Amino acid sequence: MKIVHWNISKKSHPMYALRKYEDALFSHIKELRQEWDIGRIWRSDGKILGSTVFSWFFYKSNNADIVHATSQTVAPAVYFRLKKSKKFIVTVHDLAPLVYPSEITDVSMKIQFMLTPRALKKADRIIAISEFTKGEIMRLLGIEEERISVVYQGVDHKRYKPMDKIECKRKFGLNPEEKHILVVSSNIEHKRMDLAKKIFNYIRSIREDVKMIKAGYGELLEGDGVISVGWVPEERMPLLFNAADVFLHTSEYEGFGLPVLEAMACGTPVVAFKKASIPEVLGNCGRLVESGDGEGVVKAFVDKILEMMDKGKDWRAVERSKMFSWRKTAEETIKVYGELIRDEGA
Repeated sequence: MKIVHWNISKKSHPMYALRKYEDALFSHIKELRQEWDIGRIWRSDGKILGSTVFSWFFYKSNNADIVHATSQTVAPAVYFRLKKSKKFIVTVHDLAPLVYPSEITDVSMKIQFMLTPRALKKADRIIAISEFTKGEIMRLLGIEEERISVVYQGVDHKRYKPMDKIECKRKFGLNPEEKHILVVSSNIEHKRMDLAKKIFNYIRSIREDVKMIKAGYGELLEGDGVISVGWVPEERMPLLFNAADVFLHTSEYEGFGLPVLEAMACGTPVVAFKKASIPEVLGNCGRLVESGDGEGVVKAFVDKILEMMDKGKDWRAVERSKMFSWRKTAEETIKVYGELIRDEGA
């Protein structure tokens, strides 16, 4: 069987969630099905030709049995390159811009989310990365349930694992005598960095030995006691998770929540909103806060953070994280490929 992956990542991209998915999916499928002819098409490194909209013109089907667009914003390329005889699969990571239209900030994104919903309806199968995302595809786009398969994301357990906390703190120049709350997030609206800041300020009014580390996407967070580390290379992220005493996740909308899983694999206690996909990932580990706003929800987060901060490693979370692996992601995706090919031959 011949497979081609249409990737949204560029070869020049540093490691981030979507690229982790694309790299791991490709490498594990290649390992598991060595008899298959599997290739991938990256987005161009050029600033203009490598933009998402222009890149649609450069994806090719290469006479593959299955074309798999590994991100929903690649899906509109189907209008330009895919012959009707090919099977077309799209992975949908989330539909946040449809729920938070204020996050659509430029012309490129407007075009993407004007054409992406229509393109998804042309897919022979959609892979959703959580049951929540599957529900959103049905709710927002009206796509039939039988056309959607849920395949969870994974984590590299060789890299993300429990390590010595004191040693990891020292690698980042952190005071081992202090407590550290870690936030790994961009600053866009639904990530609720405004709430994270309120939570931290409340905690600082109670305990001065607590600091907050803000990492992710090179976006900073200002404030007394906040340590903004910006973009952290992938090889250092497990050290950062292990240096933290609590992982705080205030996002209201997640397709999966990969940083939550990575924190779990490191044994770092997680405190997060009980919203979107997070309960699917976290299960009965860590602490979940009911939806809400105002002082009530701030205090609820604070109480749960203080409860978890001095407990050390969350070994239940480590065990639960083993339910998720990139190899399993690949195996479940291979099953979806097989189902499509069998349906064609039926």
